[in-house]
Amino acid sequence: MMKTRLKIYCGALLCCGLVSGCSTTKNLPEEEVLYTGIKEIDYGQKSKKKAKKKAKLKDKEGVITSLADAYKAVDDLLTQRDLSVLKRKEELTKEQKDSIATVQRIEEEAYKTAKEEVDAALAYAPNNAFFGSSSYRIPFPMGLWTYNATVGKKSKFSKWLFNNFAATPVYVSTVNPKTRTLVAQNTLRNYGYFNGTVDYEILPEKDPQKAKISYTVHPRKLFRLDSIAYLNFPAIGDSLIKETYRKRTLFSGDPFSVINLDAERTRIYNLLRNFGYFFYKPEYITFRADTIQKPGFVQLQVVPASNIPAHANKQYYLGRTTIKLFNNESFELTDSLVFKDYTIHYNGGDNGKIPLRFGALWRNLYYRRGRPYRQAVMSFVQQQLSEMNVFSSVNMKYLPRDTTLANDTLDIEITGILDKPYDGEFSTKVTSKSNGQVGPGLSFSMSKRNAFRGAEKLKLEVHGSYEWQTKSSVQGSSSVINSFEYGTSLSLDYPRLIFPGAHKLYKKRAKTTTSFILDATWMNRANYFGMVSLSARAAYTYQARPTIKHEFVPFRLDYDELLSTTATFDSIMNVNQALYVSMRDQFVPSMRYTFTYSSPRRARNPRTFIFEVKESGNVTSGIYAAFGKPFNQKDKKLFNVPFAQYIRFLAEFREEFRLTPRTSIATRVGTGVIFSYGNSTAAPYNDLFSVGGANSIRAFTVRGVGPGSYIPGASAYSYIDQMGDFKIEMNAEYRFPIVSMLSGAVFLDAGNVWLLNADVNRPGGTFDISRFGKDLALGTGLGIRCDLDFLVLRFDIGVGLHAPYNTGKSGYYNMPKFKDSLGYHFAVGYPF
Repeated sequence: MMKTRLKIYCGALLCCGLVSGCSTTKNLPEEEVLYTGIKEIDYGQKSKKKAKKKAKLKDKEGVITSLADAYKAVDDLLTQRDLSVLKRKEELTKEQKDSIATVQRIEEEAYKTAKEEVDAALAYAPNNAFFGSSSYRIPFPMGLWTYNATVGKKSKFSKWLFNNFAATPVYVSTVNPKTRTLVAQNTLRNYGYFNGTVDYEILPEKDPQKAKISYTVHPRKLFRLDSIAYLNFPAIGDSLIKETYRKRTLFSGDPFSVINLDAERTRIYNLLRNFGYFFYKPEYITFRADTIQKPGFVQLQVVPASNIPAHANKQYYLGRTTIKLFNNESFELTDSLVFKDYTIHYNGGDNGKIPLRFGALWRNLYYRRGRPYRQAVMSFVQQQLSEMNVFSSVNMKYLPRDTTLANDTLDIEITGILDKPYDGEFSTKVTSKSNGQVGPGLSFSMSKRNAFRGAEKLKLEVHGSYEWQTKSSVQGSSSVINSFEYGTSLSLDYPRLIFPGAHKLYKKRAKTTTSFILDATWMNRANYFGMVSLSARAAYTYQARPTIKHEFVPFRLDYDELLSTTATFDSIMNVNQALYVSMRDQFVPSMRYTFTYSSPRRARNPRTFIFEVKESGNVTSGIYAAFGKPFNQKDKKLFNVPFAQYIRFLAEFREEFRLTPRTSIATRVGTGVIFSYGNSTAAPYNDLFSVGGANSIRAFTVRGVGPGSYIPGASAYSYIDQMGDFKIEMNAEYRFPIVSMLSGAVFLDAGNVWLLNADVNRPGGTFDISRFGKDLALGTGLGIRCDLDFLVLRFDIGVGLHAPYNTGKSGYYNMPKFKDSLGYHFAVGYPF
């Protein structure tokens, strides 16, 4: 069906081309000209080149004139001196040279910024533009051909073609170059080029019904700020401005920029709003500029507007708070409670209980009666209330206590509509594993919001999956569906810290959570083993600033027990000590701390740093030591079961360098190390390091590299051998747009894992600095991303460049066959 439709469309387009004579102007209205793009945007470079040639003929050194111009531009920064004596560059002092260099840098940055904005104002894509370009077009204008062949036709087929494939012609009148030049000229003035001009010229092509547009931009002299004065502000406002003078956005010598003026206006507005001036508005701040007294410079005055209402120049203080809690099913308020300065109205129902305890609300109200109104604090309160996850909507109002000019009190009214108490989630998945197993998985969770009327969240989840063996026969059972996993999880989340003395932190504006979690999982792996895993933990999150987050797990206890094993698995355990230690029955008592730094959202080059440290068994061994057993004694047990003892460090740094609004280079460097000692010779399998896969080195499969130059044997569980104690990984990815929601990436990945102690069963696995370059697996590749706003779908093709092990081929590029060096990965989200 698709092939038939494609043939019909191609034939129709061919007919359109033949009928219209491949014309794109056949049906243009009278006095209209088809716009074919921008010929060029000339910033006076041609005239500059001519001037340079003349200057070279006149002055071979080309120094005197340029120095004189530069010196004149910075005469306010240098000591006054007769320019006629400046005959050579060497005669300038270091201070003068530095000042000239500073001015040149300022002017270059200002020119670059203004040029980007002017280009954007003049840009307009023609028909069949190449990826939205204003200057380049696709050779075959199918949309225009279809338009000219079908416009005005009444047949159903012609209408179908017109509605689905025709492109409306873009006329020169549509582009409106005259208006665009005015906008571009105003843009120049907004960035300090007061005398800048923009002109345009329409350039007809061979076909007089087609034309391009050429723009000429003359920025001319850049005006810079000279003196800056803040006048006539209220006494308190004036003192605030002086106290925060170092945080201003306007500086003498900087280019005159409307963007900087708006930033300074916003800064002063926020400053006043954070000190009680509730009714103050940005438009109450104006600017007066004098460009006459000092040519090329602006003497600026920042002053209040002349028509500011009296109440805007007045500080306001917080009064009483009224809270209205509406049920999601009923909007009737029948009961009320009074706590000091707070009055709560609610519907208690049959039992008369308040649906949300006052303590849960009070912990998020970071203000007190009698204090000045502060915009930053109240905005944070609004955010905290919304993030309690108990309201479907919440709103705050500030009401003057009376309308007299003597009034200086704002009463607060908080209106919240409680969300539905229960929330269910059902998800499915299909997994395909490197051990040749594929199968479906299901999970269902039920959550109760505000479980104990304190904004708590209680969540129960059950999950399960089945797997079929696809590459080898299944032994040890008559069923071919005997690899399965099912389990349950129960969690309770509190929107506060729960431990002795935690109430002292409530005065700080910090996001805090406490979680208690119980997990139980039963696993059966066909032909190998059956296992049960139990886990209990308590976790705390503390975030005092948006850029810094602390996560602390003071207690976690994991227990793994093998319920059954096969002879095949036992034979693997007997010859592989690492597998035995990782898979044996054991307790893993541990603590973990994670520090995360993320740069502010507005950062041009966002960066993230993550540091994590995890320890296991040390507290338990310390208790044993207190009762006389050596700290490093082997084979100590907890409840008659061995427990792991190790310490694990992990660090990762990411930075994205934004080249344009839609292109960037994303980078990541990560390392980790784990030391096993005392009661353990090896750490549990889940805490060891590995590389390879969709989020790592994409030319290799998951756990497909390492440790070092070791080559694992060909067993179904050989991937356990490719885990390590030490990891280094580096990634770089160039991200660029393709069309609409599609974007692409070119990436380079490198890394490996190593052992800290030699293992006779894994030769070449230990770290050796002399082999570091050879031991790094290296891969490159291409990727496509589809951004659906709510998630990103990703498909990457990795190409191996270097394997750290012996492949039978010499040289750094040692991939035996190109097709064998490819890795295909379909994933959700960006790799880093």
